[in-house]
Amino acid sequence: MLNEIQDVTQYETGKHRRWFHDDNFDLYTWETPDGALQGFQLCYAKLGKERALRWSPEVGYSHEGVDAPEDKPGRSMSALFVADGVFDANNVETIFENAALEMPDKFRRFVLDRIRAYSQL
Repeated sequence: MLNEIQDVTQYETGKHRRWFHDDNFDLYTWETPDGALQGFQLCYAKLGKERALRWSPEVGYSHEGVDAPEDKPGRSMSALFVADGVFDANNVETIFENAALEMPDKFRRFVLDRIRAYSQL
């Protein structure tokens, strides 16, 4: 089940970043000061070939592989996003929907709506 991580570092003024985490997913969301959701980054398949689906109103969708630094000595500790293949929206939707059952509905619906919209592209 996705649980919210508290005291998340805020990098951008005017947007509040939240982080939800479990063994399969890391979900980052951004909200305006009035609570409107402005975008998300859903990292999935963390125990395999990790990928990320990102969406924002300015850029739209991107789907990328996550090149994590854990096994690369000498590289900075920030993950890199690299071009990746097809997004399996139906599979990710099913797994995410089950993992997000106890999340606040606002975030759960926001991400699920965007995953479903992506599968219609």
